[in-house]
Amino acid sequence: MRKRENRFLKGCVVLCVILILAVAAGLAGLFRGSVSTVKERTASSAEQPVFQEVEIPAEEVAEKFYYSTLSEEEQQVYQAVLQGVRNNSETINVEMTDAKRVNQIYEFVLNDFPDIFWCSGAAETTAYQIPGGGYSEFCPEYTYEGEQKEQMQAQIEAEAEAILGAADVSQIDPEYDRIRYVYEYVIRSVDYVENASDSQNLYSALVNKESVCAGYARETQYLLERLGVFCTYVTGTTRGQPHAWNLVRCDGNYYYVDTTWGDPVFLQTDGGSIPEEQQIQYDYLCCSEQELFRTHELDADVTFPSCTAVNDNYYVREGCYYQRFDQDRMQKQLNEEISSKEPVSVFKFSGQSAYEESRDRLMNGLIRDAASILAQQNGLSSARYSYQDDPVLCKITVYWQYE
Repeated sequence: MRKRENRFLKGCVVLCVILILAVAAGLAGLFRGSVSTVKERTASSAEQPVFQEVEIPAEEVAEKFYYSTLSEEEQQVYQAVLQGVRNNSETINVEMTDAKRVNQIYEFVLNDFPDIFWCSGAAETTAYQIPGGGYSEFCPEYTYEGEQKEQMQAQIEAEAEAILGAADVSQIDPEYDRIRYVYEYVIRSVDYVENASDSQNLYSALVNKESVCAGYARETQYLLERLGVFCTYVTGTTRGQPHAWNLVRCDGNYYYVDTTWGDPVFLQTDGGSIPEEQQIQYDYLCCSEQELFRTHELDADVTFPSCTAVNDNYYVREGCYYQRFDQDRMQKQLNEEISSKEPVSVFKFSGQSAYEESRDRLMNGLIRDAASILAQQNGLSSARYSYQDDPVLCKITVYWQYE
């Protein structure tokens, strides 16, 4: 940690209560947690604090989610912290005496700006509470500065241009197709590596192609924002461990996106190879809160928009989303997919009730009938297939073999 300078109002003797807040690293690849102590000191003289000059255009923060949740006073602190961090300022004085809130606002800045890769996320904040007012002295920890920071920024920019320019993604419409493009790109290009270098920032995923959930989510946010799609960074827990994912807005509705959980390498437990048709899990592409909250829990720091729409859910768009057992439609889906030799048939259900109503009739009736059709159409004495039955995600997946 950097050495602090004790600053007080010039020409007066006061008793100051100083709250030193040091943010500590957390578990499961996601930065998290805090430790605080309180001290009292007496000083005979001090200089007036110098506050950061802020030059943040209003339009730059207008669409930033965490910024929008703050009061006017807090937004001023946010802008001062953002300006100071961009300048790699060792000390950033802000007009707020709640040190814990200052640190939380700093976290909000990092959540809103995935391109800030040169901060570790750790910081030390000293709050000075003195007669007639007070302030906090905020000291973030930087991992990169100067020429090295500039070189890494140039690499990020070049990589983003290559990704988005390759298929002229900026011309893709509607928004859903842009979201799906980024979802699939991140999952296919990034490897989940627990001890990856720079794993808490954008650089790890975008440039190094190795990261944990924080890097996956920051790359997803960064690329979608560059494509003009609203996307923010979300933290919470999964399996009792800290986790990060994203919130997006598509055609006016909000959805959750989790590229980490969309990557079967992350979910894999046996260490074996993953077949081509299983290399992307689409359950976390534009899913509703009802779907996501089966496995994820939000942090309580902020209130997120309600995510109840299913219009742009992947399975709805693919025509394999069911709110009840529908024999005719399911049979049609199976026949069409087998006729076109699709390797996979997926049946996604809106909830536990629809899943339980459909499971036995689908598994022991329609799928077996479809297998007989497959054998007849391909001149086989018998049809071979395997399946995954997932009661948590309310999904049944069938893998067909045509030879």
